[in-house]
Parts: sequence; C-alpha cells; structure tokens
Amino acid sequence: MTDDMTYHFKPGLSLTENVRQVADDQIGAALASLTGEGALEPRVHDVRKRMKKLRGLLRLVRPGLGKHYKSENAEFRDIARLFSDIRDKQVLTQTLEGLAEKAGDDSLSPLIAWAGERRDAMLHEHDLPGRLEEAANRLEDARIRATAWPVDGTSHEVIAGGLKKTYGRARKNWRKAGRDPENDELLHQWRKRVKYHWYHCRLLREAWPEPMLARVDTLDELSDVLGDDHDLVVLRATLDEASKDLPKAARKRVAELADAESEVLRKRAFGLAAQMLGEKKGQLADRLAGYWISAPTMAERKAG
Repeated sequence: MTDDMTYHFKPGLSLTENVRQVADDQIGAALASLTGEGALEPRVHDVRKRMKKLRGLLRLVRPGLGKHYKSENAEFRDIARLFSDIRDKQVLTQTLEGLAEKAGDDSLSPLIAWAGERRDAMLHEHDLPGRLEEAANRLEDARIRATAWPVDGTSHEVIAGGLKKTYGRARKNWRKAGRDPENDELLHQWRKRVKYHWYHCRLLREAWPEPMLARVDTLDELSDVLGDDHDLVVLRATLDEASKDLPKAARKRVAELADAESEVLRKRAFGLAAQMLGEKKGQLADRLAGYWISAPTMAERKAG
C-alpha cells in the first residue's frame, strides 16, 4: 500500500474541489523534490511518480475537463520525460542487482559495475541543473492553471466515464496479452493501463474504504509485477545493444536469469488480473462511481 496519504478525494468536497486539491498537493510535492537537497536519484524518481499521479487524476475526470485534458496531460508527460534517461539507468542497475541477489551469483558483478558507471555518468551531465529548473518553472505555471481547471458534468457522469475508459483499456490489453503472452510490447501497454486504474481506485478509496483499499492493494501488486517484468525486458534489450562491450558469459547468465524470472512474474500477473479485471467495464464504472456518490451519505449515517 502506498504511503502517499494525500492522493485521494475527500467525500465532503465537490468533485472540482477535490481535483484541484489533489493537483495542488502533487505539484507542490514535485516542486519540493525538484528544489530540495539530498541525492538526486530519489528526488527525480519522486517527480516522475507525481507526474504519473497527475496524469492518472486527469484521466479519471477526463470527461469533465474538455479541451484542457489533452494539453495538461501532454505537459505532465513531457516534464517526466525530462528525467527518463536518469530513471532508466537507475532501474538498469537495480534490476541487475536484484537478479544477482536472487541467484546468489557473483558472475554478474562486471555488468553491475558497468551499469553503475553509466548511471553515475548521467548524473554528472552538465545539463541536469537546466532540466531541474525547466521542470520547476513549468510546474509553477501548471499549479496556477490547476486552480481554475473546470470539471463539467455530474460527478457520476464524469467519474464513471473516466473509469470506464481506463479500466476498459486495461481489460482489453489483458485479453490481448493473454492471447500472446510472449509479446513484450503488449504486456508493457497492459502495465500502463493497470497503473492508471490503480491510481483511480486510490483516488476513490475513501468512498468505501474496506473494499476499495483491498482492490488498491491487489492492483498495486499487479502493477509491480508487470513493472518488474518490463524492467527485465529493458535490461535484456540494453545488454543486447551493448553486447560488444560486455563479457559474453555474464550476458548469457543474465538472459537465463531474466527469462526464468519473467516466466514467474507473468504467471503471477495473469493470476492477479483474473481477480481484478473480470468485471465488465460498464458494470465496474457504475459500481465504483456509485460508491463515490453515496460516500457522503454513508459517512453521515456512520457518524450518526
């Protein structure tokens, strides 16, 4: 379960108030990471996570945002991309270290050292301060715009519409991946849709905490499993591209370990998906939107 306790709607506020409040919280946290002190990697990672949460927020209320959705979604996406190379190299090192630890295998040490050198070189590039400043400036502007975001339509219409679209895509990609489970790109697309649905359930968790939190936790695991598998895919591709610079025996061992781990992860992912993605999109969207609409009444009854 996530420790970001601000990423949810509050039943006592209107939908518009909730959207603006969550946006302000996430942008403010991202700005704190950009301008703060300490190691750069965790700060960059936090900024990228906040951008994904903001895009998840936008997707949930997309039917009510009108023309604002496209431009704001693109802006947060592009801000995250300012740091994608740093994150990719960090994940490469972590994935190699994880494989070596699980296998108890010292033969991967040359590759871990190579990945660490690539990561460190990236962190010392001269343009990083400029990227940090650009991201901060763009987020300051976005924070101002977010105070006036319109959310038109009834809460049920907007939330059900956003849920239906994103959850429907997660279901569709699950079925596609099930027909071709060795297709790395299909699983990558599926992972992204699952993550957005996870964000939506987190935003709505206060509507009915017990069942919603259980759903959030299982979706969190599914997202992590698919994310770990994607990291292995990226690792294999990166090593293939750099093959001439790396020991052949170590590369072969990584491929063996990665393939075995990927098989376990994909089996787990499809098992979790059967629990989370079996309901038809219209039914789920109406059900969860209904939870949210009835949340204030339920809270009043509980208090009484």
